[in-house]
Amino acid sequence: MNPIQDFFDIELVKGITVLNFFCILWVIGCIVCLFMYLRRIRISKQMLLAISKTAKKRKVSSFIKSDSSSDYPVWITDLVSVPMVLGLKEVILLPEKQFSKTELEVILQHEIQHVKNHDIYIKQFSNILMIIYWWFLPIYWLNNNINLALEIRADAKATKHLEKADVLKYAYTLVDIEDRFDFTAISKSLSISSNFFLQESPNVLLYRINYLLNSDFKRKSNALILLIVILLPFISNIIILEPWYEYPHKNDGTISETELIEGAYLCEEDGIYYIIYQNKKSPVSDPEELISIGVPIREERK
Repeated sequence: MNPIQDFFDIELVKGITVLNFFCILWVIGCIVCLFMYLRRIRISKQMLLAISKTAKKRKVSSFIKSDSSSDYPVWITDLVSVPMVLGLKEVILLPEKQFSKTELEVILQHEIQHVKNHDIYIKQFSNILMIIYWWFLPIYWLNNNINLALEIRADAKATKHLEKADVLKYAYTLVDIEDRFDFTAISKSLSISSNFFLQESPNVLLYRINYLLNSDFKRKSNALILLIVILLPFISNIIILEPWYEYPHKNDGTISETELIEGAYLCEEDGIYYIIYQNKKSPVSDPEELISIGVPIREERK
């Protein structure tokens, strides 16, 4: 890692290294992303306030059978284009469209599960991760997969007690109403704090349908990759990587500066300086260099 450290230690301007520059860039990016996040939350709150003033307010029990714990408020409004749970309020929003009884049951059961599972808090945690690691591209892939997992979990719980025929009907309804929603009309400012019933990507819908039609449908991870991931934290603390170097044989028979200072001394005979080390006497052409590092001068014993 030394070459990488050397790169980060390069001084761009006086007092500012490459590492300092990247840290400053990271902090600025976090501040910008946080500002955008807070702005979207503010817009979502304003949107929810505007909806509350004009929406037709119902309860889940007004449309389908539900127990008291699942009888959440349902607001019907033309300000949203898809069913959703907006913000942190346990309110299901429905667009002003004509839905059949079966479609309403599928939509509401799905959204009820989002509320019960507190998926909005998981999404906020994911959003915070993206604010901190905005520079790390795989974090956006992780966010998409978290959203997919939340949708699949809501589908699984909504169909948990249904017969196979009813599960097929649920899946068919997902496909049938997909074309009835105008996803381009969804305000991007709401996406940070909303749970959408359907996703814009056809691949997401395909994955959900496959899961519903095959109750044992799983996307298995490679066993070798899982083993490496499990062992990596242990291996990284056991193995220490050090740079390889060739032993300098040319230094054989030499002594260190510390050994010179502690065990050698200089003496003068007839204007010539000698160094005495371990009872061996050698002439010195430049005694000043040895004196400067601390080698003492003594009189030769007779």
